[in-house]
Amino acid sequence: MAGRSFQHLLSFLMLLLLCAKPGMGNVTGCIERERQALLHFKHGLVDDFGLLFSWGDDNRDCCQWRGVQRSNQSGHIIMLHLPAPPNEEYDEYGIYQSLRGDISPSLLELEHLTHLDLSCNDFEGRHIPPFLGSLSRMQYLNLSQANLAQTVPTQLGNHSNLLSLDLSDNYLNFGNLEWLSRLSSFKTP
Repeated sequence: MAGRSFQHLLSFLMLLLLCAKPGMGNVTGCIERERQALLHFKHGLVDDFGLLFSWGDDNRDCCQWRGVQRSNQSGHIIMLHLPAPPNEEYDEYGIYQSLRGDISPSLLELEHLTHLDLSCNDFEGRHIPPFLGSLSRMQYLNLSQANLAQTVPTQLGNHSNLLSLDLSDNYLNFGNLEWLSRLSSFKTP
């Protein structure tokens, strides 16, 4: 009888461990380190139109924030989809509603990020941050029409998983394009 109780207890403990193990079952909520990284990212932006209104301490589940998607298995953030609203969305003064400011290196905390879309925002002639090349799981990067300038960092060639890259309609100098040859997964139409 004692052996059987021990087996039930052991089975129960194993079940608890499996449920607590990351990647098992559906995960709810937000990983706090990633939530803080997003808040730091937001802090570097100018959001005149409240596009990131849902991002805040009153809403602790960052997976419910506009443009944020996480993996249901691991709970890690895998997508930031923050293009500016379509062209027809202007404020009462005819000003296009976009985010401005800096792309913060806090995004490096989002180690599982596979999709980053900041297209059609206004980064006011800033350069593409070289640290974006360190987001090793990136598959989709869209910085088109984002008012970016200067030389494209060769670090973008570090994206061995990159399938799609859109840097169109910016003011960029592509310099030496040898870094493109390192995009081993890149698909061309």
